[in-house]
Amino acid sequence: MTRPRAPRFLLLRLAAQNVGRRLLRSLFLGLAVMIAVGVGFSGSVLGWTFRHGVVTSFSRMGADLVIVPQGALVNITSTLLTVQPTDLDLDESLGAVLRALPGVAKVAPQRLVRAGAEGRAINLIAYDPAQDFTVQPWLPAGQPTPSDPSSLLVGARGGEKPGDALTICGRTLIIAGRLSQTGVGPLDESLFISFAGLDALAAAARGSRPASSTRQGGPHEHHEHHGAQECLPDLAPGRVTAFLIQLAPDASPIQARFAIGQIPGVKIVVGNPVLTAARQSLGALLWGVTAFAGLLLLSLLFVVSLLFSAIVQERFREIGMLRAMGARPGQIVSLTLMEAVLLTGLGSVIGVGFGFLLIFVSARSLGAYFDSLGAPFEGPSDAFVLAAATLSLCCGVLLGVLGALVAGRHATRLDPYRMIQMESAP
Repeated sequence: MTRPRAPRFLLLRLAAQNVGRRLLRSLFLGLAVMIAVGVGFSGSVLGWTFRHGVVTSFSRMGADLVIVPQGALVNITSTLLTVQPTDLDLDESLGAVLRALPGVAKVAPQRLVRAGAEGRAINLIAYDPAQDFTVQPWLPAGQPTPSDPSSLLVGARGGEKPGDALTICGRTLIIAGRLSQTGVGPLDESLFISFAGLDALAAAARGSRPASSTRQGGPHEHHEHHGAQECLPDLAPGRVTAFLIQLAPDASPIQARFAIGQIPGVKIVVGNPVLTAARQSLGALLWGVTAFAGLLLLSLLFVVSLLFSAIVQERFREIGMLRAMGARPGQIVSLTLMEAVLLTGLGSVIGVGFGFLLIFVSARSLGAYFDSLGAPFEGPSDAFVLAAATLSLCCGVLLGVLGALVAGRHATRLDPYRMIQMESAP
């Protein structure tokens, strides 16, 4: 039972001896793999961080277009981030129509209502956390996005702070986060709730509204109706105040506005065209960086393949003797692959550690610089970092295996006698 295992250990021993025979060359090859894996790993993590920070910064600059009801009076500066109070609204189903239009990347519905909370009037803006791209980016770095429908976000000028409780329509809501200062009044002075939370409040308001408030009557009945309205007005379901739109990187703003303009009953508010063009260019730049990283890996594959071709060629006489002594072609290929795994595997492991060092140095230097500019610099989750490290390590080993496989298979196709007669490299 132990006889089949002996050749494997013999091949592994030979591979280790071959690695140590040309120590300087092995060190340079391992160093190349280490640098490639380290730069690839740290580049993926830092690239995600930069992209997240830049995308968040552009999201903080507002939407490219805002769709409001025809006849609504809006302030262009304010509507880039959120809606303004208006008695007009749109059907929620219009969002599906907008998403289907060419050039539209994101559609974020919002609904603003006037509500009463603990004896004072507030602006309550409902948003969809899954589709929002203008409100949640203003959360401070590291603060998670609230997922509980009974939670609220408060603008920078609001009197509440995270952890405070606010009673609306008999329901106690918790302030889950406080947005950073934007300089836009409607966003800094409002409270934000999810559409699910607003539906729950509307149901509570309908339950607390006296039955007599639905009848036309005397002053007492009107006072009861007015008291119910201080909590929350009677909201029609499926209505929104506006849709905030972000265009795709390759979209033409003019064509997008023309397509949206064919929808009756809406008005288009245009954001800053300079910011739109800059954000769209960012998307093309990120794709270019990804393509460059792919070409870097491809060039590393060629380098590793060339080096192992030279390694195999200088051992033609040795490999020919092994073949003449009965070594099978598969064993010759296995010997080359084991040597590649030893070199690239060790280089990849050290490369991952080198990548962590690069990330640490960048976080200490670039992170402080981004903070001084007020731009977010928040790294990805631990799961993403672990996946990037594992993928980089596997790619480093795989490149070595592929390069050695090409060279090893070429050696097995030659005649053993001719290989013995060949001159080995000095």
